[in-house]
Amino acid sequence: MCRAQPLPAVVQHLTGEAWKLDTKGKASPLLEGMTIDEQEGVKTSASAFVSLLLGDGSRVVLPSSSQVRLHLEKKRSIPQVVLDQGQAEAYVIKRASEHDRFQIVTPVGVMGVRGTHFRVRNDTEQSVLEVLDGQVAVNRETKTRTVEQEVNVGARQGLLFKKHGDLKPVELLTAPKLVGQDGQKGDAPVWSLYLRPLPGAQRYRAQVATDKAFMNIKQENFSSTPKMSFTGLKASFYHVRLSAYDENGLEGETGVYDIFYYPPTAQAR
Repeated sequence: MCRAQPLPAVVQHLTGEAWKLDTKGKASPLLEGMTIDEQEGVKTSASAFVSLLLGDGSRVVLPSSSQVRLHLEKKRSIPQVVLDQGQAEAYVIKRASEHDRFQIVTPVGVMGVRGTHFRVRNDTEQSVLEVLDGQVAVNRETKTRTVEQEVNVGARQGLLFKKHGDLKPVELLTAPKLVGQDGQKGDAPVWSLYLRPLPGAQRYRAQVATDKAFMNIKQENFSSTPKMSFTGLKASFYHVRLSAYDENGLEGETGVYDIFYYPPTAQAR
């Protein structure tokens, strides 16, 4: 039975402004339905979200200020997402064998997976990995890569890795709890979410999407306090995803809430 070819990928959802990068790096406006082939890439603006659907069913979501290139390792037809900037969140379908892996490549290492949900981002001189489901094998980007150098990071674990030093997975923070919400009237109504303070949390993140898989993200917000606010959202049924960052900058597990938001209207004068 022939497996589906992972490339080209298709732009499944787009919110905001983003660009397709051709094989020479030339940018053109990105549109839903576009294909991204080998050696091509995607770049998102400061308020954009893009989800890519690969031919094998795997999905990659790019938040704001991120950039990736797609590559296919010829020898074993392994799809690679080269993370040049920002963050990528991957949902990888289960692979049939140990040698059939999906890879994300960063400046300091390679992550190979056979079926999992995880996040990767570049942060100055290091890369950050957070595994939400399954397992990710991490290896530094060296010419003498061996299995002994490989570190497995399991579900609900994270890893900070640089070009040198030990690779030690740590436990992620649990998801923060939503305890309340309210809305403010005006020309641009504000929707506020209140979270229960989480021990060890240094920062909080909230994302709002129209689908439960979070492929079509509309907005996100970060806060150093357990209160998140959004503006400009229309009345609709939304899925809200909450997470928190620890003292090492690792983003923890996520909690999802389904909420019908109806913006309050101003009182008639």
